[in-house]
Amino acid sequence: MKVAHIVPVDKVGPYRTGTLENLTVSDIENVLGFSANCEDDPDKVKYSWGFEVDGTYAAIWDYYNSHKLRVWSVYDPYDVLKDLFKGEK
Repeated sequence: MKVAHIVPVDKVGPYRTGTLENLTVSDIENVLGFSANCEDDPDKVKYSWGFEVDGTYAAIWDYYNSHKLRVWSVYDPYDVLKDLFKGEK
C-alpha cells in the first residue's frame, strides 16, 4: 500500500461531496497526523481540517455537532479519503 503524503492547508471545504462515518476526532487526527487546523463557522462547525493528499485538496468537518454521532462531511473530488480511511466513506 502506498503511503499518502498529507499536508495541512488552511482552507475549509467549499461544499460537501460525501460523508465519513464511525470515526472519532482522534481517529481522524491519527490518520491525518494533525489536529483540526481550520477556522470555520463557529455556529455550525467545531472541527475542520483542510489538507492536500498527494497534491489533491480535501477537507473534513463536522456540521451542527455531527461529530457526536461520528458523522463527518467531506470534500474530496477524487475520492482520496476512501483509501485513507479504509472504505469508511
